Amino acid sequence: MKNASKKVISNVKLDWYVFLFIVLFFFISINESYSQNDSIDIYDLNLTQLSKLKITSASKVAQNINEVPSTVFVITGEQIKENGYFTLEEALSELPGFQFRNINGINSYVFQRGIPNQNNLTLLLIDGVQINELNSGGFYAGGQFNLSNIERIEVIYGPSSLVYGTNAVSGIINIITKNPTEKKINLNALAGNFNTFNVDLNSSYVNKKNTFGVSVSGMYKTTDKANLKGFAGDNNWTNKMDNFENDYVFDLKINARDFVLGTNYIYKETSTATSEKSVGTIYRDYGTTWNIQFVNSYLKYNKKLNQKLTFTSQLYNRNATVLDNTIYSVLDTAQVGYYRPNNLTGFENILDYTGNEFFSISGGLTFEYEQLSEKSSLSYSNSEDQKPPKPEKPKMVTNYLASIFVEPRFTLFKNLFLSTGARFDQSSIYDQVLTPRIGISYNYKKQLFRLSYVEAYRAPKPWDYTDGLGNSSLLPEKMKSLEAAFTFSLFDNYKIDIIGYKNDLDNAITKEIINDDYRWVNSGEIKTDGIEIYLRYVSSKLKTSLNYTFNQSYNEVGEFVPEISKHTGNASITYYLNQYIRINLRANYIGKRENPKLITSTNSYDIDPCLIFHGAMSLVNYKGFTVQLIAKNILNTEYYHTSNRDPDRYRQAQRTIMFTVGYVFK
Repeated sequence: MKNASKKVISNVKLDWYVFLFIVLFFFISINESYSQNDSIDIYDLNLTQLSKLKITSASKVAQNINEVPSTVFVITGEQIKENGYFTLEEALSELPGFQFRNINGINSYVFQRGIPNQNNLTLLLIDGVQINELNSGGFYAGGQFNLSNIERIEVIYGPSSLVYGTNAVSGIINIITKNPTEKKINLNALAGNFNTFNVDLNSSYVNKKNTFGVSVSGMYKTTDKANLKGFAGDNNWTNKMDNFENDYVFDLKINARDFVLGTNYIYKETSTATSEKSVGTIYRDYGTTWNIQFVNSYLKYNKKLNQKLTFTSQLYNRNATVLDNTIYSVLDTAQVGYYRPNNLTGFENILDYTGNEFFSISGGLTFEYEQLSEKSSLSYSNSEDQKPPKPEKPKMVTNYLASIFVEPRFTLFKNLFLSTGARFDQSSIYDQVLTPRIGISYNYKKQLFRLSYVEAYRAPKPWDYTDGLGNSSLLPEKMKSLEAAFTFSLFDNYKIDIIGYKNDLDNAITKEIINDDYRWVNSGEIKTDGIEIYLRYVSSKLKTSLNYTFNQSYNEVGEFVPEISKHTGNASITYYLNQYIRINLRANYIGKRENPKLITSTNSYDIDPCLIFHGAMSLVNYKGFTVQLIAKNILNTEYYHTSNRDPDRYRQAQRTIMFTVGYVFK
């Protein structure tokens, strides 16, 4: 009873901290709005112009963001810089509707709008080209993205299978890299605790006529992430544990009139120690290395054929290979080698026709050919101290996909937009799938109302069919989604988004435990009901945002889905002391979550709520220099994420201090 009472008191105190922070946030914002001469320079750049931004992620053709029948939020390169983000998840954590399962190891998992998954319900793109891992369909999160080379990140909420096909169930994240716009070189270096170091270089060139440009960027990043040794990691691992991540990135983009040639290379090398317990088991927690390589190349052609017709064509190749020098695990009797090569080649043609001010239509044809590993190839050494031989090439399966989509758009009245359409996929694996979408949006001055109904699907991949015991009878997961949203401005520099949604995922693919093994099965439904509220305010001296998400996820018999919190919230304040100095303070709140299994150290299924603070102080572009002090988890709060693996839960990083300096050569 005493422990229960302490827990209740602790939760009450935390709720008061949340309340006080929100009150403080609004007090500062409102006080600032009346004390400043509201020069709207920053406002124009971040709210007004952003609301008129043309984006391509939603429909693969340029659309005004207010005409898109989906919720869209944009993270700008300026935000990434001044907030001191180190990983993609840190940037996403500032938006409503996102939750995470970070195992501080091989991957970090991103849950969008309340459905736990292996990162295979959201598509991650770089410059419009998917980088989800081909064999599993999931994407890799972590530090392997060069954030200094990002122009903006377009985040589309809800199903997008009409345009993208499989995996676009919860949403789209499109990382748009910088275009060459001037002659300059930008060099940055970062150092911090947990053996954290980062260096990146971005160089661009354009000719005088602006008809040819080249941008090149590279990054090296290394970190131990957190202290998980011994007691700090729930006694899951020994003091010999290694938990490193090394990331190597190279980007090339060449613009030549109507052509764009691009290559994105990512090499992620990380420990797999956190995947299994080592204390009291056959596993060793040092000497492992997961080496995965992504090489995405594309050639795009975009031509305005006449005033009404635009043609876009793209040829692309995607390679996602777990390299044959991977040591997946170290047992007490052997080291285990792992190899999983995968490759996909495709092309896509899109036509966008604007008939008149009342009607436009876009459509496209896609063909893809892929060679995927049916299963991973393993090899074994003769002792725990001997490296394994390189695994042989696994059996490869060959698949093809042919798709066609059409999306007509109507302007019924001056500010009333109707979007509808359908996609038809013919696959050599999962046969035929038809996905429709319909949406309507109405703009009145600064107010916007949207209503949409969308269907989407995720087809099983070889990993689903063969992982564990295997299951060859899996069916595609199918999503039905209804969303309503209202956006309005109280004043010129305030913006509020209120979004409600109902999602129904049928044939959900979940893990079934059978004795000491498992397989993936279609197991009923996951339903989500949610509300997202997002407030933003900008003045000449202040940039603030506050968002709250209520999400209720439950299965077909009404049981709540583990790993999902009903309540999450985020707040951010950036103060511009002068032209060069900026101070940022952010907070992330995660409510109580149910763990999939009993946590031995607490004898409970609950992951406690937490409130985490981060901050950054920046001197920006002073005589070419940018200097920044970044603090993660400022109060050194002990908090955890859920687990669907052998460890009961995952301790998150302790206080992390980083210092960065950069210089621009022109």
